[in-house]
Amino acid sequence: MANCINYSSAKEWPPEPYQEIPIYEDFGMLWPYPISSPTYAAPSEDYRAHFNKKYAYKTLDASNRLTIDELELVRRHLSDLFYEAAALLLRFETPFSHGWSRTLLMSKPAEVSSSTYELDIFNKQTAVYFIGDSPDSGHDHGYTDRCLGAYMYREWHRVHDGRPNLQRYNFFAKALQIRKSSESLNVAAVIDIHRRLCYSISARLNAVVIFRYPTQYAREVQSTNLPQAGIAKTWREHGFTMGHLFRAVLLVADKNVIPETCLVQLELGLSDNCTRKDRVARLERLMPECRVLMVRTGDDAHLSRPISFASLMDPLNSDQGGGSGQVDMVRVTVPVAIRFLHELQVQEEAAYPDLRRVADRMTEDRERACREWVDSVMRHAEDVGMDRNTHTWKAVRRMWAARDGETFDDRQCDETRLFPLISWTSI
Repeated sequence: MANCINYSSAKEWPPEPYQEIPIYEDFGMLWPYPISSPTYAAPSEDYRAHFNKKYAYKTLDASNRLTIDELELVRRHLSDLFYEAAALLLRFETPFSHGWSRTLLMSKPAEVSSSTYELDIFNKQTAVYFIGDSPDSGHDHGYTDRCLGAYMYREWHRVHDGRPNLQRYNFFAKALQIRKSSESLNVAAVIDIHRRLCYSISARLNAVVIFRYPTQYAREVQSTNLPQAGIAKTWREHGFTMGHLFRAVLLVADKNVIPETCLVQLELGLSDNCTRKDRVARLERLMPECRVLMVRTGDDAHLSRPISFASLMDPLNSDQGGGSGQVDMVRVTVPVAIRFLHELQVQEEAAYPDLRRVADRMTEDRERACREWVDSVMRHAEDVGMDRNTHTWKAVRRMWAARDGETFDDRQCDETRLFPLISWTSI
């Protein structure tokens, strides 16, 4: 097992000249949440047609005027919409939509290490290494890299009750590909690659950078907690870091990501004329069968206690082992891996007040932004009417549907802020 690295000895990037970080068109990955506005659009007829018609064409008038309790429920549904909008925006951002596919833009560790800057490497809990680069790699039985990434992010949202901190590229994992066959690459080699990547990230955290935004985004930059514009600070001072667990644990998606015993893979394939409902059902059955290797890197001296996989040991699992009785890797389902790392992060935040303060500050930022957005939506609705503001129109009808034990948006599983998996993959 690899020895711990002295990251304090990593060569720092020179403070001068500073690097400029231009944000050309969109800052969704820096701040994916909706931004308050004085006005909001009314729902169009085409928009209404996408929802449960029982409620979409029901009008709000004097006969069903909202009570004080119902108005509070509308505010709660607006809060849900705030976070759903962030999750939706995330799915269409390039680091997610293309960065989780080996056939598109998934990064290689060496590319990330040599890049002068890559925002998407910061503020991640772990890395997922996809092994191999065959054209067919990752497309067996309906499985794709993007499906695995989508499943991971949906489960990550689930452990956070649909409300994780997403600002400044905070996500569960960074997807990376290693272009070698799994037969010629062992876990020790992956750990070595990861160690070098961590060394590179640590070195660049003290590089001085300046964020530049288009002038048309001046209001948004001022009204959100985006990195300050035009001010020279280090990456770390701008709120970017290497995730606390990133050095200590990594995940591997290899050729065995779908086990041979998977019953779904034995089903007949989907036909060319299958419906969206068929594809949804197949994905929802297939992805829970996926297994990833969770690996201790040995670099956990900075943690409050050594990582132990003992609670995850399976006597029938051959993908686990290590010296001196210590389990250094274990193959587990995606929900198990995500829950384990989430609980580990919570444990570390309880042990280190500085970690807890950073997490609390991010939570406060997004919760404050949510309240301000809901307030602005309600103010506008008071001026124009609930049915002439798309957000209040939708929130009212979601409230009505929930009261009747139904869902207003048929595209969602249960309207608990978690869209069907097929929606996460943007297909």
